[in-house]
Order: sequence, then C-alpha cells, then structure tokens
Amino acid sequence: MSASDERGALAARLRALREDAGLSTTRLAVELGWSQSKVSKIENQRTKPSVADVRAWAAKTGAPQDVTTELLNIAESIQVASIIWDRTLGGGRAEHQRTLGRLLHEAKTMQVFQHAAVPGLLQTADYARSVLDLADVFRIGDTARAAAARIERQTALYDLNRQYEFVITEAALRFRPVAAEAMAAQYDKVLSVLTLPNVEVSILQTGATPSAVQAHGFVILTLSDDSRYVTVETYTRELTLTDPEEASQYSTIFSSLLADAKRGDEARELPVSLRTDALAK
Repeated sequence: MSASDERGALAARLRALREDAGLSTTRLAVELGWSQSKVSKIENQRTKPSVADVRAWAAKTGAPQDVTTELLNIAESIQVASIIWDRTLGGGRAEHQRTLGRLLHEAKTMQVFQHAAVPGLLQTADYARSVLDLADVFRIGDTARAAAARIERQTALYDLNRQYEFVITEAALRFRPVAAEAMAAQYDKVLSVLTLPNVEVSILQTGATPSAVQAHGFVILTLSDDSRYVTVETYTRELTLTDPEEASQYSTIFSSLLADAKRGDEARELPVSLRTDALAK
C-alpha cells in the first residue's frame, strides 16, 4: 500500500470510529480539546494526524486495543517518508538537491548536526564533488550535476530572514576527502560562513563530555507555521520524519549537542588550526 493509500485508509477508519461511537466532529473535538476544524481536516486528509493524535482519537472513541495498535502502526508509517537513492530519485541526485533547495526556501529555521563530514550547505565545490562521489554507492553517476545543484542552493544562506544553526563534530572537520590545498579552501569556507549574522556554526570537540549520543547526522527544518520535520541520510536512502513527537525529540537532542559545543569565537579555533595544518602539508 502506498503512503497516500495508507493515509486515506487511516482517515476512513478514524471517521468510522467516530461515527460508531455516536460522536459528531464537534463533540469529538471537545472531548479531545481540539478545534472542530482539526477533526474535519484529519478525516478529509487535509491534515496528517500524528501518532499521539491517533492514540487520543482511538481512546475517546473506545477503539479495541488490537484496532488501536493497528491504527498506530499506520500512523507511524505515514509519518516517515523514504527516498531510496537508486530507485525513487526522479531526475537523479541533482534534482533532489534542487528539491531540497525549494524546501529550504519554505523554512524559517534550519538546524543541522553533522558528525561525518562538513554539511552540504557549507561545502566547497571540490569537497562536494568528492563527498557525493564517495556517497554514490549505487553508482548513479551524476556527481557533477548534483554538486553544482548543491552549491547553487547555498545562496539560501544569504537570506537574512532565515536562521541557520550548524553543530559539526571535530571528526567531521578532520574528514579529508580532498587534497590538503582543497581542504584549506574548505576550512576558509566554514570560517567565512561564521561571519554571517543569521548563521551560527558550533564545533563539538573530540573528548568533550557528551550529554547526548552522536548516533547520526540529521537536519531539522521549521516551517513558517511552526511545523517541523527531520531528515536523516543513510548510505542507501533518506528518511523524512514528520511526527511532531519525534521531531520534538530531535529538537531536544540538537539542544543537548549545541550545549556541548564550542560557539562564537571559540568555534573558530579548530578550523583555523586545521587550515594551518593543511597548508603545511
């Protein structure tokens, strides 16, 4: 079943639960402490219900436990979108980079944690080409176009109406997919971005006492309506998480990582030192 089919099936079953319980949309909204429009939008597929929404709906309409479990599983499924790099990328990785750029223009804030490499929005062209080539496990072969599209979307950094927060580990900064001279240019790029008034780059040094596990990189986008979603990249796919509870957990984790990191002038020290080392080689 496709994601749209799952969403339609969930909406129909939630409506049936309400009707079987003898509740109007207005009465159910009162019982749940929601607006009547939220109930209506869920039933008409204009709003994607969170897992917590479905749990509350099932409880108020007296759904049996097995039905509740089944509906929660569906709700969890539709909150996660998945792109498999070699099968579901119409237009290849270059078009995906452009899609990310369009999505970024809808966001008011972007928070990035990267523990493996310099984040894409901060990469030089040489670095981007090398990283994208290394990440092309399916050999899609569009590295040059994907790198060009990645560099193009960096213009979003200069829109002062948007705020960007990057937390980068020392290990990510020390990852060297290009020659020393190109790495020096990459450190220059990071240092230049540090001067932008709407961008904060913080560095998590190796050996710092952690308050959160650095399990994987992720991006949190907050849209103009304050909804949030999280993207996570693996070797073979990209996951997009839209459940509000899950997004909230990632927001809490980001805050913990940020609290552990060097900020402001202290954040400049490591890239300055690594640039010096790269030029000395």
